[in-house]
Amino acid sequence: MKQPDRLTPEAQRRGTQPDVMPVVGHDVHPVTRSRYALLHAAVLLWRNSILSGFLLFSPMLSLDGRAADGPDLAALNENGLAAHRQRSLNEASRHYRELLKLDPPAEPSAAQRALVFRFAPRIHTVAGEFFPLKDVVAILHPDRPVIGYRLFWEDDIGYPSDNDPCDHEIVWVEYDPVTLKVVRVSAYFHGEILAPPAAVAEANTAGGRPWIGTEWGFHGSVPWGGMDAATPTLRRHWEQAHAGRPGPADPLARGWPERYAGSYEDYVKFSEPVDPRRLLEAKGIIWVSRWPMATLNRYSLRYNVAVKADWPWTAGGSK
Repeated sequence: MKQPDRLTPEAQRRGTQPDVMPVVGHDVHPVTRSRYALLHAAVLLWRNSILSGFLLFSPMLSLDGRAADGPDLAALNENGLAAHRQRSLNEASRHYRELLKLDPPAEPSAAQRALVFRFAPRIHTVAGEFFPLKDVVAILHPDRPVIGYRLFWEDDIGYPSDNDPCDHEIVWVEYDPVTLKVVRVSAYFHGEILAPPAAVAEANTAGGRPWIGTEWGFHGSVPWGGMDAATPTLRRHWEQAHAGRPGPADPLARGWPERYAGSYEDYVKFSEPVDPRRLLEAKGIIWVSRWPMATLNRYSLRYNVAVKADWPWTAGGSK
């Protein structure tokens, strides 16, 4: 009878050996049968040792499925942010591109998109606000229940010549993924993060949509209950806007208001609703990403924006 084929070294390297011992007829000599049993045991031992070695010596994987000793994604992001802050936009885009090649943004699922609209802030401006809201980008964190709403106003009354064709502001909403209740509301406010506890209760009474007051001209975002912290800056900006811009007019500010004529009480009367859901619906710029600034630069907007904090727990930003 034809004996079973022996395993060649090439077959062993390919890992094509069977998991069961080849069938050997009863008429085979006991010594031969014993040799096949030993061979099969040796092959299994060899295969298991290879697998064990792979598990032992293969790189550890991080929670996002990437090798722990691979590229430092946070460092790539910081390199991009640093270049961006220095207005080296081509260099910043190169770092962002490399980062997002390794950890690209994802399109939101239908459920994630629904969350974006459920928690979209209720923005209120001051009567006579000159600059319209031109774009809204929503970015969901892939691992944490938080959504960043990036608000882009037409410009900033204080910076006509900063080479940023918009004013970049942010509201973050953190929520309980089980109850879908808001647990934290944070807003970027002129280099600070305002997160008053009162904003949470107020948002939950409104179905999860937090109230945000938006400063005239400068567009600082003030959550419900955040006026005490915001007042010194608001009053300083009102005094500046009420007095008017000193010196010769900036040519790039032509057509802009020369001053804010109203009182301070008028300046902090946030009475005019602006619904960001209209722009979210019309343009649909919604992503799932750990890296908001990189995602804005490479996936969202065709114009430059000022660097602001990626998330409320990270540092960074200006204006």
